[in-house]
Amino acid sequence: MKVIANIFFFLALTISINAQINEFPRLTENDFPGMKITREQTFDGSSLWGYINGGADIFLEYGFDKLLLQEVSINGLNFKIEIYKMNNPASAFGIYSVSHYKCEERVKKVKYSCLTQYQMQCAMDCYYISIINSNGSKEEVEASKKIFTQVTNKISGNDFSTPPLFNNKLLSEQKDQIKYFKGILGVQNGMMEWYDYFDGLGEFEIYLLPAKLDAGDVNIAQIKFHSGSDVNTFLKRTGIEINPSTKYSKSERGSNTLLVKMLNNNEMIFVEGKINSSKLEELVKKIW
Repeated sequence: MKVIANIFFFLALTISINAQINEFPRLTENDFPGMKITREQTFDGSSLWGYINGGADIFLEYGFDKLLLQEVSINGLNFKIEIYKMNNPASAFGIYSVSHYKCEERVKKVKYSCLTQYQMQCAMDCYYISIINSNGSKEEVEASKKIFTQVTNKISGNDFSTPPLFNNKLLSEQKDQIKYFKGILGVQNGMMEWYDYFDGLGEFEIYLLPAKLDAGDVNIAQIKFHSGSDVNTFLKRTGIEINPSTKYSKSERGSNTLLVKMLNNNEMIFVEGKINSSKLEELVKKIW
């Protein structure tokens, strides 16, 4: 009986592992001639620490479900494919937005994608995907693109949509620079200059576009807090007192001009830039 029980336990464990793997848009050895999968492993919220150690916190802040890691070899070239399944498309976009830098190329058919010599990244549906090659050779870059296409073709679902604010024609060409933060670690990774504004606050969400405009560089954000006290703390830290009739106000901190327009009790548009106060006001009126 003990032997039979052990067999059933092993079968149940195998079925569970296979079910977890099959949740992902994973590569199979049939996808490419000569491809070998040398490692395949899944991680949940607790085991993620063992894989990326200190980096796990920010994934958990955004809303992490599972990770599928695949290491593959194609004709002697080695690649690491990380497929993070996040809680929703917003979480996937958020972790992507603070993970990519200095993109050399983008994939037109993938709304949020970033290609560099050594890495390809994207956010699609609830997945954040990273494909890393070893040496950045031309052959590896081309093979990475084929892997990227194969993986993304297996995903169907809804991509994340940013707030209508960023559809304004003054901003639309820079929309691929939008970042989404869902807590202080996101701010720390993506906009350290604002850390003191948000440190110690409760839950909040920030859509941020660092925009380069004719008038100068500005940071344009739509911020949603989950408590009125956090709104008040944020406004106090920025030195802004809201006019109750217009729901709008501004302040100056050193060479920076700060503007706030309240959308409702807990949500606002916040703009900061090293621009003359009147010029910044003129600019934001064209945006909102």
